[in-house]
Amino acid sequence: MALAVLLAASLTAQPPELVLGKDAGADLEVRAPSSARVTFSTTVGTVSGAQRQGGVVRARFNAPPLRVPSVALVLAQIDDGDDRELQWVSIPLSGSDSMVIQTKPGSKVEATVAGRLVGPIAAGEDGNVRLPMVVPPGVRQATLKITDRLGNTSEKPLDLDPPPYSRVRLAPRGDAASPASPLEVEIFVVKPDGAPDDEAKVALSASEGETSLRGRVAPGVYLAEFRPAEAQSGTTQLEAKANGQLATLDVAVRPEVAGTRRSFWRMSGSQGPWGVSAGLLGALGRSYDGATAGGFLAEVAVRLQSLPLEALLDAGGDFLSEVGQYTAVPSLAESARTHAWLAQVGVRGSIPVLRNLDVHVSVAAGLQSQTVRVIFPLNLGRNTDSSMTSRFAPAVGATWRIGPGRALAQLQFAWSPSHVAQYAGSTSSVEGMLGYLINLR
Repeated sequence: MALAVLLAASLTAQPPELVLGKDAGADLEVRAPSSARVTFSTTVGTVSGAQRQGGVVRARFNAPPLRVPSVALVLAQIDDGDDRELQWVSIPLSGSDSMVIQTKPGSKVEATVAGRLVGPIAAGEDGNVRLPMVVPPGVRQATLKITDRLGNTSEKPLDLDPPPYSRVRLAPRGDAASPASPLEVEIFVVKPDGAPDDEAKVALSASEGETSLRGRVAPGVYLAEFRPAEAQSGTTQLEAKANGQLATLDVAVRPEVAGTRRSFWRMSGSQGPWGVSAGLLGALGRSYDGATAGGFLAEVAVRLQSLPLEALLDAGGDFLSEVGQYTAVPSLAESARTHAWLAQVGVRGSIPVLRNLDVHVSVAAGLQSQTVRVIFPLNLGRNTDSSMTSRFAPAVGATWRIGPGRALAQLQFAWSPSHVAQYAGSTSSVEGMLGYLINLR
């Protein structure tokens, strides 16, 4: 069920932008599971007429009775059981009105607004000109050009002085927070022209309790977390700041149930019922016989519901540098090199030590196909052989929440059988690993 909500299409608006006073509204559309309840809301204007047709929910955005430029921050909240998905869209609203310009009678007046030419219009005997202006949000100045009856031309900037409008909005991914169950909050930020702002400087604070910012999770959408203080209850106001803009949200705080304790465990990434992350890890170290060891792992990690653990699925390769075999008799020494393609499953548990830093322990086991290449002494040739072996790989390390995921560093002790095919030594190794996992859910 959660996966169905996750795969819901983005909220769209057609047309994507409006001219106030000319366009009545826009059609909204979002995909959602048939069992989900979809609620629309907006910062300016209204949304009405929500109707479901199979897996699609449509509604109508009604433009506000304004003439000044603005931006509507529209939210579709999709509730499906205990899962909540938030979908955002911004609708730029261009202002439209007539501006009176006073000049010499008979002069021709024109203006350039956001690259669009208005006019020329000749002034009447009273010297007044009414210019029909369409001003997109984010445009603060126009260029005014006046040509009198003698052909003299002058240009000057025209300050449009648009009033401010909200460019930040936040919404919770759940109904309430508690000291044992933090609440995720999405913060939607747009640029002055209404486009999603992917480089905003975002901060979240609370009147009581702790907050932390995870990073951007969608165009213009930033994920944060609110954790109430011990014994906190009632309502708490959250305050989001971005690019000099401010937005607030009141959230409910449930007190802890008697007899429950705040969990000492806390997983990096999403705090919802479950979570998925994926990434790539590189490894470098040495085998127990002194060969240089290196490799890589492509990893998918699924955080288990209601447990402080992640299930791991890894695939990749391990490579050992060339080593000498049977070197007791130098004239009979041979060299060998091995590499392996592997797949393994495992589990990882984490514990927080700082706000964004977790330490972890993991255990993984699987199979690997090892290929050994041996070069015989005295120009006797070479041989390649393969063997399927087991693998066991415990590791200890840490993750740091940064950007849309986690940077991971760990020390891995990879055990595999010795004397594989014609390899005389051990293929086990100790490797340092670095990588990055992106939170997909």
